This record gives sequence, C-alpha cells and structure tokens, in this order.
Amino acid sequence: MLDVLLEVLAIVLVPGGGGGKRKARKLSRAFEAGETVTFEGCVVGSPPYCRPVPGYLTASRTTLASSPTEAPGLNGRPIPLPQVELVRVRDREGTDPAVVRRWSKVAECRDGEDTVLFACAPEYLPLLTAALGSVRGVPTPSAGRKTL
Repeated sequence: MLDVLLEVLAIVLVPGGGGGKRKARKLSRAFEAGETVTFEGCVVGSPPYCRPVPGYLTASRTTLASSPTEAPGLNGRPIPLPQVELVRVRDREGTDPAVVRRWSKVAECRDGEDTVLFACAPEYLPLLTAALGSVRGVPTPSAGRKTL
C-alpha cells in the first residue's frame, strides 16, 4: 500500500513523474539524431554504478549513465557498456526491489557475474535497449518504434 502511495506522490510532485508519450517521442527523435537524452529510470545491482534510489538515465548511441538528477553532470555514474550484456526485457516482477516501480519495464543484464536491472517507463524502453545494445553491435529496434 505504501508502494502505491509513493508512486502517486512521485507522479504528482516530481516534474515528469508520470512520464508522457509526447516527451518520449521528443526524446526518441533527439536520440535518433545522435543527441544525448535523459529520462527517469533506475539501475539496481551490486556494481558501483548502481543506485538503490529512483533517478535518471542519460543515454546516447555510445554512452549510458545513471544520475540522481536530470543534470547528468551532477554525480552521474557512467555505465561500462562494453561489459554489460542485455539478457532479456520483462515486466516488473514481485521479487524486484521496491525502487523498481510497478509500471516499469525492466532490462535484465549481466555485468560479469552480477545481475543488473535497468528499469524505466515502457515508453522509454526503446531508448534504454538501444543504448545497451549499441556498443556490442546487437541489433536493436529503432528508438522511435515500439518493441513491446
């Protein structure tokens, strides 16, 4: 119950907390044009770039970073993409940490022996998977097209 209340408060109090298809389309166009984009998301796991709190992901065709704010330069942590392997994309599961919101899509990855979960709103998932797959040359759908 507290989970639901916190999610509602985040949507009401955090600018952009509810996501938004218009914002997602704008970010997709910028990403496809080669720009860096920032959207709400979290990274959960044991590697040092993970954060146990909601925050933001900053993605481009060659980089991905997690940050506690929309300004990635403020305490942003780069994700070492060459060593992160996308395993599967899924819905949130009951065993996922509470920081992964109920409506999130999850990109389950491996970093060596560690499992790392990247979570974001469904409309931002194409941006996330494109950034995760771009370094390894993994074919990923265009960031502007729906994948799920």
